[in-house]
Amino acid sequence: MRTEKEALLLENLLIKQHKPRYNIKLRDDKNFLHVRVDPRAEWPRFTLVRRPKDDGAKYFGPYHTATTARRTLQFVQRSFPLRTCTDAVLASRRKPCLLYQLKRCIAPCVALCTKDAYDDVLQDAVLFLGGKDRELQSRLTTQMVALADAERFEEAARVRDVLTAVRASLDRQVVADVKMGDRDAWGLHREGDRGAIACLPVRGGLAREPMVFPFAGELGEDAELITATLNRWYREEGTSPAEVLVPTELPAVLAEILSELRGAIVRVTCPQRGDKTRLVEIAGNAAKSRFAVDHGEEERIQRALDGIAEIAQLAGPPVRIECYDNSNLLGMDPVASQVVFLDGRPSRKDYRRYKVKTVVGADDYATMEEILRRRLTRAMESGEFPDLIVVDGGRGQLNSALAVLHELGLEQQPVIGLAKPRTERKAGDRDAVDKIVLPWEPEPVVLRYDDPSLRLLQHLRDEAHDTAVGFHRKTRSKRTLKSALEDLPGIGPTRRKALLLHFGSMSAIRAADVDALAQAPGMGKKLAEGLWKALLAGSGR
Repeated sequence: MRTEKEALLLENLLIKQHKPRYNIKLRDDKNFLHVRVDPRAEWPRFTLVRRPKDDGAKYFGPYHTATTARRTLQFVQRSFPLRTCTDAVLASRRKPCLLYQLKRCIAPCVALCTKDAYDDVLQDAVLFLGGKDRELQSRLTTQMVALADAERFEEAARVRDVLTAVRASLDRQVVADVKMGDRDAWGLHREGDRGAIACLPVRGGLAREPMVFPFAGELGEDAELITATLNRWYREEGTSPAEVLVPTELPAVLAEILSELRGAIVRVTCPQRGDKTRLVEIAGNAAKSRFAVDHGEEERIQRALDGIAEIAQLAGPPVRIECYDNSNLLGMDPVASQVVFLDGRPSRKDYRRYKVKTVVGADDYATMEEILRRRLTRAMESGEFPDLIVVDGGRGQLNSALAVLHELGLEQQPVIGLAKPRTERKAGDRDAVDKIVLPWEPEPVVLRYDDPSLRLLQHLRDEAHDTAVGFHRKTRSKRTLKSALEDLPGIGPTRRKALLLHFGSMSAIRAADVDALAQAPGMGKKLAEGLWKALLAGSGR
């Protein structure tokens, strides 16, 4: 490399290309959530997305946790009455929905508001998300006074409530700089080759939620690690604020790269005193807290795995644990789920969902046998077996699993059951905990409610249950709609396809009224009435 600047740019390129295992992961294998709105739409709405695009829309964020992103969106939807429904549902509406009655939407779907009125509310929401709080409060105050002067007191009260909510939201934030500047403060905490880097964004003088990036296997100096992290982060974000505060002196070339990226001068400084030093300390404390949480969690998971290995008599802590559950409604639409935990954590890309093929009716034992037989037959072909199988249920489900293992000659495969204490709770013992059922023990193993091994098994079981129930609902929903469409005379494959293309989704078809259904290609008033009645009956309303 001829210059240090070229070296930094090449480093960033190679990291993206080769994705080294121990390099710091800025996004935990996924993008942070952003709030998106497209102001060019006729009736714009806010949504959450992970990958911002250069599509003319406005993006706000990133939000480091999904919880924070969703709470922010919920606050916007409660405070600024814009539509939340999809385009398909919006187009099919003929009367306002419940959100209009709750004053959570001004119902553009049925022309109960003007375009200008909708755009005014949209601008208020954009100002809030953009951190322009002073301008927003000024606008809301002006609107409230004007509405009150015009004796539109109900509308003035709504604006007053929004203003109160915005002020309450601002009161919970930390004022970081009386000059109301925009900057990022970075902090570092490390112990050997492990640690975390945190970014504390300050926008409009208010400190936002820190974003923390754990790392392991990093042996370089602090300055090298922070320089590489900032280089990657801001290049992925596309820009940086005018000032970046760091805990240690960094090469001047980084400021040059960030200035080119921003199209204006960016100062990268290591403050020694004053408020800026306090911001760097806050970022460092955020990194330290995340490190403590992560490694405390690692120790808890390791204790849990060691305990499970002892209970199930395994040679060592299980790396891959699989859990199975099934779901049906009075024997209809039977399905099952397989969830996988790797090193004590969910591996959702390895989850599997099964449609039951051979079992008729609500037979949990036979369903468990079919699903395990299919899974283990595949494992015999690939040679990849789990370290431990957990079945959701008691002795009966465990015996079904053991029967399949015996049938396939896999008696050495470890398997246990996790049963809910239904008998104990019926007898009045409300503090009874789940029981671990073992093949070789007549009595189940009962652990304390807060035992990490029990907590891990319960997490595994709950994931299997939620996955099975969710898949069952989806399967039942598809069947209900399909049967409703197929059972009606005059609605064949062509019209079914046309309906789905016209409305965009099954939920939009269910939400449509008779007039909206009649406007779909190939439909008429009579067919629409029949379809609407069938959907109404199928939904149980």
